[in-house]
Amino acid sequence: MKAMKIKPKSLLCLALVLISGSFGCSTAHKHPADLPLRYHNAQYGLTFFLPANWNGYSVLTQEWNAQLESVDYQTVIGTEHGPIILLRNPNWKADEPYQDIPIIVFTRRQWDFAKPQRLFVGAGGIEYEISHNDKYVFAINSRHNWGESKGWEETGKIVEQNVVAGMPHLYPDPP
Repeated sequence: MKAMKIKPKSLLCLALVLISGSFGCSTAHKHPADLPLRYHNAQYGLTFFLPANWNGYSVLTQEWNAQLESVDYQTVIGTEHGPIILLRNPNWKADEPYQDIPIIVFTRRQWDFAKPQRLFVGAGGIEYEISHNDKYVFAINSRHNWGESKGWEETGKIVEQNVVAGMPHLYPDPP
């Protein structure tokens, strides 16, 4: 049998799970070396890091609404809603917009509907988990940076760097 190699961050996360009895390791989210700015939302327990060139970024909040489909996908059985936290590049201008980073906030219950795709937040695409805590799941739509806005490639890299290393996703993402 081969010995498993466990990263120090994974050990810290495991220790937090054992001590707290929860899988909400987002508090152990440390700064990626090249993302020195820290955004923290105490209401939802979200921490997200940004590069230095985002100094002076702004935060906007929008709301998502989505129809909830039945298990057989034949009937709309309700409506769900929640916040989208938009992190906006400080260079954004009305006549020259930069790509925003739209972080979709789901309750854990809503995420249980979103992953089998009974709940569609955006017009197409799939929501991918960035991180989670005991109450919320933070996700990004796979099409968040499709378009021609400046900075779309950068936002994709920033999101990738913010995926909490070592934190198991609540549901495996498709390949």
